Amino acid sequence: MSRFAELKRLDKKTRNKLRAILSVSEGNAIPGLSALRGTLGKDQSAALDVILNSPARLRAVRTSSHFPKNPPFVDTLQPARLMGLDEMLSVIEVAVVSHKERLARIAEKLHAIDQLYAERNFKSCVDRIMATIQSEGWSHALLRRIILIREKQAKGSVDDRIENLVRQAGIKNIPVASLIHAYSLDQNILTIKRSILNIADRGITNRYTRAISRLSVQPFAASVEDLAHFLSEVEKCSLIDAVILAKFNAHLFELDDYPAISEIATALGQPKLFEPLVATYELDNVDSEYTLFKHSSAWMEYDPIRRYRILIDHYYDASRDEAAELPKALAEQVRAWVGEATPHDLISGPPFTKHGYSALAQLELSGTATRSALFNYWLTESEGQIGFEKEDLLRLMGVTRDLARTVPIRAVRTAAKLAKDSLVRLILLLLLAKRSKNELDSFLLRKLLEDTAFKYHNGSLVELVKSYEKSHPYVSEYVYDIATEDFLAKLTRLAPHRADIPEIRASLHEWMASFTNDEHFLQRARAVRIDHQINRVRNEIDDHRIYVDPSRFASWIEDEMMIELNSALTSTGSGKKVVAVTCDETMLDLVMTQSYNAFCSNAVFGIASYLGRRIRHGTFHGHLYSSVINAMQANPRFEPLFDHAPFAAKWDIWKDTYNKAVQTIIAERLHVHSKSKPHGLLTPEVYWPAKQEVMSAAVKVISNNYIETTSIAGIDQTMIDYCWRLAELDLVAVTRYLRAQQSPLKNEKFLLQDLVPAAAPADARLADSFRRELQLSIDRKLAAMFGWFKRPSIVAPIATVSLLFAATVAEVRDSIPDFNPQAGADSSKEEIELVGDFYHLIYDSFAIAVRNAAKYADRKQPLKRNFEIVRDMGKRLVVEFSSSILPTADPAIVSAIIEERKQADFMDANMYEDKSGISKLLLLSHNRDDFALDQYEVVGNEVRIRFIYALEH
Repeated sequence: MSRFAELKRLDKKTRNKLRAILSVSEGNAIPGLSALRGTLGKDQSAALDVILNSPARLRAVRTSSHFPKNPPFVDTLQPARLMGLDEMLSVIEVAVVSHKERLARIAEKLHAIDQLYAERNFKSCVDRIMATIQSEGWSHALLRRIILIREKQAKGSVDDRIENLVRQAGIKNIPVASLIHAYSLDQNILTIKRSILNIADRGITNRYTRAISRLSVQPFAASVEDLAHFLSEVEKCSLIDAVILAKFNAHLFELDDYPAISEIATALGQPKLFEPLVATYELDNVDSEYTLFKHSSAWMEYDPIRRYRILIDHYYDASRDEAAELPKALAEQVRAWVGEATPHDLISGPPFTKHGYSALAQLELSGTATRSALFNYWLTESEGQIGFEKEDLLRLMGVTRDLARTVPIRAVRTAAKLAKDSLVRLILLLLLAKRSKNELDSFLLRKLLEDTAFKYHNGSLVELVKSYEKSHPYVSEYVYDIATEDFLAKLTRLAPHRADIPEIRASLHEWMASFTNDEHFLQRARAVRIDHQINRVRNEIDDHRIYVDPSRFASWIEDEMMIELNSALTSTGSGKKVVAVTCDETMLDLVMTQSYNAFCSNAVFGIASYLGRRIRHGTFHGHLYSSVINAMQANPRFEPLFDHAPFAAKWDIWKDTYNKAVQTIIAERLHVHSKSKPHGLLTPEVYWPAKQEVMSAAVKVISNNYIETTSIAGIDQTMIDYCWRLAELDLVAVTRYLRAQQSPLKNEKFLLQDLVPAAAPADARLADSFRRELQLSIDRKLAAMFGWFKRPSIVAPIATVSLLFAATVAEVRDSIPDFNPQAGADSSKEEIELVGDFYHLIYDSFAIAVRNAAKYADRKQPLKRNFEIVRDMGKRLVVEFSSSILPTADPAIVSAIIEERKQADFMDANMYEDKSGISKLLLLSHNRDDFALDQYEVVGNEVRIRFIYALEH
């Protein structure tokens, strides 16, 4: 189709905007094109790509340079070269011939930089890099070395020249940011790789940066066609980068057919320097080989690096379910590299690879990356049809990493079927648990866990975990990771009652706290128990009508948002390494907005999925129509009415109208708002002040957590929590709409004027009774359905302050049954709702105050209380308790005891129980900026307590 014809596919307004963007020669057209593309549908986006890829001359188009003087790490409008590999290589060959001397000079300079790096002379490295940029221009090869040296700086130290180079390159540009994260010691390379490979494809507007971002994590082209496209983009970065990529993928063509490229490729990456570069890593450090793998793209032009990465890139990979079939040339090189290694060879002691590089072999022996790749390679090659020696497998689990994210699914499934030893089978099924979406794999794991627990561990999952702690700790960790509340809910033998689920999960958290010596897990155990206590008071059975799969959502964040998230949290005000004074809140806001949209709209794990599967497809109609109509028609009391033909006819008309009304709600309203469903009640893309307040709080919490920890660990849980807070605001629209349908659904006018009069005169009163019961039934069904559209209690429920108080009272009454604080003693003027982990702080402080009142106050008198929101200095929750002193007690003595406890050392308060309440409150106030013990004293004949909590929103 012609360019003119494609233009006609765009509407007039879009055509005018496009012409305006393409007619300006100054500046970069890509931001404008990206914004325009975001407003287009699929067909118009395709038309836009055809227009931009056409050979017509456009003023906005920029031409690339073989030796760019300015950093070339940002998208510009450059039409794609649609050509085959031979033609693309011929273009590069002609350019290399024209610039052979300069390219040879660059090869020498890269070698000199690497020589200095091998000598650990980083200062001189930077001198050479800056001189090379000055004389030969920028390249991705130089950027990789810049980021590598930046990462190698001692923690807390900063080289201002390196930071200046990174700022010049553009620390917020996706290729630069992705390289920083790929090389960072704090990041998991599998997560970063998936994030980079899942950068949204926006056609020509980001094709270039997607390609050069890929260089560090997936330099191998998948096919001849892929290499042609890859080279066409990388060549726009610099000519030397194109030559390096061609050399790396020389298995897909005959390098000797292009003598100029071959000559420069031979000059690049001299093999004699490979071992000294490897020796810059501590050879006996367990993490060194993993770090080498992360950094190895810095030296892509070295043939040993290429051969090293064939194995790991293809078999230590979480971006696909199964390893791709290797081209014949690469398969032969892998076999030559690893020989005939078996699982026993991987743990027996001597080197298990056959490449002959002693420094690398030593790194492999002390490390985990090659062992992990080899384990997966061996499984793939054997298709799992071979038995494991139990001891070999057990030892291998301790010297590999990320197997639960990288194992080949089909092969492991086969190996598990063939395994004769139950522990071997358990390990293999645990490896499959997170990777496989097959319900049968999960069922087999659950059955084996239950059988093992009952046979050897008294029916206790916690005992099972503890039993493997010393001998096989990785088994214990796998079980801990997989035994979420959702998983435990399906272990009907180990957790026969709903109340067993939180207790087992809390006990597992406590085990992990002991195992890792990390108090964070104790806090999680406490949170689980508090949630259970709240649900016990609420007497709520959560059927999870609305739900979002947290593990799949977390995986989506890793795949789709991690690069943007890391960019936002790395892009500090100074731009310096290890400095996190501020975060890019605009980008964080964008990340949260996109994440919340997926949280609602994603058809696999989002709210939309559960609206469809659990509500629209059966439950809603069955609950609101079938159960109402069937119950009325099955009631023998109303049989005389249906036996009367006129009444039955009118009843059929009312039923049909009612059914259509219910079906209309299902078809049009129970959806996420979109172009195809304009009447959808969920509107994730619409933000009003209340939602914007929650969004701002989310950005603030994420920023503050990162500033405190300089780590993104656990950030997915924070994002999930705030997505639920946003969803609750949107879900109000559903319940509001359903409430408004109570009268229209019942069609009262028809009931009164048509249905009831149609009954036989003798049954007039019965017909009116029928009408009232029908209307009441509909009201009850709708009232029950209001509870469907809210956050599941298992996902950190909403809790009112009064409910938290009731939960603490119920806990205290387990040990002091006659404690009765009396409902009438609450003088609060409003019901206050709280969301998420914050209410755990309130619960903990309440528990101490309420228990002290129950133990020491006059239980015949009420516990007076007042809960109030105050907005004088930010938004604060003020809580006041007043309890009466026993008639037999002297207020002066009680006051003296309280003051004595307030003056005591409180730092070890959590180590003892007796008389530790006030000390624990003081410790809580000391540890939390958002909590203050404002008052704890005797006033008259009462003990008065005042807590102040700082609220986010």
